[in-house]
Amino acid sequence: MCGIVGIVSPKNSIPDQLIERMAGAIVHRGPDGEGYYYSSKVQLGARRLSIVDTKNGVQPIYNENKSIVAVFNGEIYNYMELMNQLISKGHAFNTLCDAEVIVHLYEEFGVEMLDKVDGQFSFAIYDQSDSRVFIARDRNGICPLYYSVVNNTIYFASEIKAIVQADEVEIRPSISGLYEQFVFWSPAEGRTVFENIYQIPPSGYALIDGKIGLQINLYHRFSDYAQKFDYSSINELKNEIYTTLKKSILDRLMCDSDVKWGIYLSGGLDSTILMKLLNECGYDEFTTFSLGFKDYRIDESAYQALGLEGNKGQHIKITVSDEDILSHLLKVIKHCEVPLYKLGAVPMYMLSKAAHKNGVKFVLSGEGADELFYGYDIYKETLFRKYCSLNPASNIRTNGIKNFISPINMNNSYILEGYKKYYSAFFQGSNEFIYSMQSRITASSSIVEYFNKENKESIDLNDISNEVYQQFTRESNELSVMKKCQAVQMKLLLAGYLLSTQGDRVLLANSVEGRYPFLDRRLIRLAYSIPDNLKLAGYKEKYILKEAFSDIVPEPIIRRTKYQYSTPGVELFLNNINQFEDYLAKNTFDRYGVFDYGKVHSLIKELKENSGSIQRNITHDMTLIYVITTHMLLESACEKFV
Repeated sequence: MCGIVGIVSPKNSIPDQLIERMAGAIVHRGPDGEGYYYSSKVQLGARRLSIVDTKNGVQPIYNENKSIVAVFNGEIYNYMELMNQLISKGHAFNTLCDAEVIVHLYEEFGVEMLDKVDGQFSFAIYDQSDSRVFIARDRNGICPLYYSVVNNTIYFASEIKAIVQADEVEIRPSISGLYEQFVFWSPAEGRTVFENIYQIPPSGYALIDGKIGLQINLYHRFSDYAQKFDYSSINELKNEIYTTLKKSILDRLMCDSDVKWGIYLSGGLDSTILMKLLNECGYDEFTTFSLGFKDYRIDESAYQALGLEGNKGQHIKITVSDEDILSHLLKVIKHCEVPLYKLGAVPMYMLSKAAHKNGVKFVLSGEGADELFYGYDIYKETLFRKYCSLNPASNIRTNGIKNFISPINMNNSYILEGYKKYYSAFFQGSNEFIYSMQSRITASSSIVEYFNKENKESIDLNDISNEVYQQFTRESNELSVMKKCQAVQMKLLLAGYLLSTQGDRVLLANSVEGRYPFLDRRLIRLAYSIPDNLKLAGYKEKYILKEAFSDIVPEPIIRRTKYQYSTPGVELFLNNINQFEDYLAKNTFDRYGVFDYGKVHSLIKELKENSGSIQRNITHDMTLIYVITTHMLLESACEKFV
């Protein structure tokens, strides 16, 4: 993977050295080389992390007569197939690099080339004959792409820190974006937590020219994956899942022979499946990377050891302490370019740092499986609410709540009844696309109470909810309530948080690329076709996935219920509050003008008083983390993330 930057300025001159400064701000994304294209109206730049055709794949890349030029970030897994097709049509290639396929595909098919590409990518193509720039992003949103338009000039880049190298681009917090980041995992389509800085959405592309400016379009919908798969037995379906994922893994090992790669092993089902399939394919000496925690309650080392059985390669385990998280937090926020409400990105940054130190250039990881095969509790919660809506008075139905609340509360009748009463308010409305999010939205929207008076009055929560909902109006109306939940999870949580804040941003911070076999488009299409009750059988998550791999995955991991990746939380801040004095000072609240000083300090007092209580409000915990890290982010942004 790489980092790309660009400037399109039809009416204004481009400042000298600006494109180089933009690329220099993201050198961590591509430490192996740099390259630039210059013209009076368009300039492009790339920082390269060389993995495929490392000696020849220099960027920018051109077509035969150099009328089309491109910069590219990512991987095209079907590039050899596409290259052979293009050669048969008369195109000439100078390299064996997947990036070169992009210019010739565009030359042959124009924008429709996006339907032919299987991979993870963001790119920019400048067609000099049409004076048009074409930028695009992959379906799943693995590779980021941001832009800003100021005074008829368009700046775009893989990270925000590159865009703000332009003096014209101001850094100001977006109150709506900050609200959405907390409540919906990520801002509404196109927005960021900064005013006038936007992102190309997953499956999005833009055409830029001097006449119409910049137009955002989508080339794919989640419901476009619909494809009937006929199978005569469960065994046939299991075999199809097995072989499709195995092929996906082999595709994602695409690299030069001297490039070192590894795998993230969490101890959960998904990464263990990848591990065992690699072993089946004859790979048993690759490097594995795992996280451990000094707090035994969130440590998964025992399950990681089970997954490692049979692998001869080096295993590197990073044991994370509270001090480690505190010491890395500011650097991680600079790379993530968003505030945090959970601290999961920090250990993941440490893990990628270990991978880089070990010489690894890319890692396989299990993201996507929980979305495809209904692994999260939100799927159980959605099923529970839909089920109870048919007969809310049924104790048999409402007792289903025991399948997704914390085990510590299962035998506490008082707490159990409290949960039932809370969720009863969200039984109805299953026809709404964001039905699955209703309880989260209600709980998390309390963040608005901690905004200062001016910001609180400026936010229209109905407008924001409508904007979030609008992202899904293009989807088929025939989706089941569970598939609607799936579509929301893939767009908001997966693309908006797991693949970005906890994925690309902390991986590429250390010049390591992430590859995700579960996000192969063939596997997504297959999973889409599987009936809901085979993915969530009763309240058994990932049922068909577990069945498909039960012969190669250790039984304790198969039997294990979904374990949410956890890290130390608000107690870390409360126990070290003196380290955050500057971010909680009155003048800091006044300088950034986002939150209310008095209400936040009342929250701190409340959290200290309720420390250790099992009934403490988790949203309040997340709120304090969010306030502090927002101030850390804004401080960093004002210094251009240096």
